Amino acid sequence: MEVANDSVSRDIHDSLADKLQQELLKLPGRQEEGEKFTIFRVPYHIRQNNMQLYEPRMVSIGPYYHKKDDAFQAMEKHKLRYLRDYLSRNNIITINHCINKLQELESRARRCYFEDVKLGTEEFLEMMLLDGCFIIEFLMKLYHPRGESDDIFDVGWVKPIIRSDLLLLENQIPFFVIKELFNLIVPRNRNALVKMLSRYLSEEYLSKEEKADPQKKIKKADEKAEHISAMGDENIKHILHMYHLCYVSSPIAENLSTKSFRITEWLNPIKLFLVVHAFLLKLRLRRKPNSMKERDPRTIPSATELLEAGITFKRNMSKNILNIKFQNGILEIPFVQIEDTRRSRLLNLVSFEQCNANLSMNLTSYACFMGSLFKSATDVTLLTEKGIIENLLATNEELVSFFNWLTMCSYLNYEAHYLKDLVIDVNRYYNSDWHKWRARLKRDHFANPWLTISFVAACALIVVAILQTVYTVLSFYQKK
Repeated sequence: MEVANDSVSRDIHDSLADKLQQELLKLPGRQEEGEKFTIFRVPYHIRQNNMQLYEPRMVSIGPYYHKKDDAFQAMEKHKLRYLRDYLSRNNIITINHCINKLQELESRARRCYFEDVKLGTEEFLEMMLLDGCFIIEFLMKLYHPRGESDDIFDVGWVKPIIRSDLLLLENQIPFFVIKELFNLIVPRNRNALVKMLSRYLSEEYLSKEEKADPQKKIKKADEKAEHISAMGDENIKHILHMYHLCYVSSPIAENLSTKSFRITEWLNPIKLFLVVHAFLLKLRLRRKPNSMKERDPRTIPSATELLEAGITFKRNMSKNILNIKFQNGILEIPFVQIEDTRRSRLLNLVSFEQCNANLSMNLTSYACFMGSLFKSATDVTLLTEKGIIENLLATNEELVSFFNWLTMCSYLNYEAHYLKDLVIDVNRYYNSDWHKWRARLKRDHFANPWLTISFVAACALIVVAILQTVYTVLSFYQKK
């Protein structure tokens, strides 16, 4: 009986070992040193509430959505037309040249994807060729047209959707694939691809003057292209990464603090009175067991709470949405318009930062900051009236829910992010009793001219009464 059991145990052992050995053989080769995954899938628990904002609507790029939906079939036929137009730009290059080049890059391209690509070699190469040529030809038709008409450009809403699809985290192919295909037809101008992409990605951040002037438009885009070229285009992982490098990782102006000291402020008798009163109030609160606790310095109060504490909001005219400043009680925030396309962009850029530990978390910091400001629809209304935000979603509550959800799903090192010092300064200003008393005084007594006149008149009466009393007392002692 024991011999039979030993035999069964050995059979199970051998069967399990063979199964695991087969699974190990299916795994791709080890990641080379310095090589990392660059194209990720968003975790299901994060994407389930906003799935449509992570998925392409018109054109699928890469293996994750390859032939997954019938909605992409029309664009798949258009990709074949673009392949034909791509090959016609250089009579020397044939499909065989392209396939041979992509075959050299296949194993490297497969290793870029976090999830195992289940496409066979033939289907994988076909996908890379069609998707890469589509991106190249789309840009060439935009900036180097040859006079032929194209169905895509005749429909106004198509180009914004394609731009949105090309900037989805899950809808990417490696940049080196696009680059090598581009070099086959334009071998002597390798920086042209970066310039075209920079022009295409920069359009939504141009001012009205820059959009109206083609020269300014090209100059602005070329500045971004030079910024990328200086870092080396070999470091670009994909189109979304290039977008992040241009418009999120670009230099940010230093945040101005509120540490300036003016002695004239302390010579104000009203302020001296309020500071003494606040000091006495703090002493009284310390005696109570449940005294008020200070806010966690990692976050800031809502916009409404900041306004009540005397902080005013001002629109920053910078085109960089990250350029937030705070000085002398004035919080300057650049204008941002929130609609479905921008909402998708924010989600995918934050998700991209979350997937790359060595990447700057600037947009994650921005999202957490805005999530702290928006606690209710009233906060959205306040910043809308200040010209800081334009909400094109259905309701203000939807925008609040979006930013709060984005904040909860994002990890941020609060001890090291670009808004850390600003958050500390805002909280220091907010926790100051003097600023709260001054704001309350201004709100209650100087909100309109009539209240101001009444307050001044009351103060004048008090001063007159005090002077009259002093005069009466002095007269009494002089007579005596």
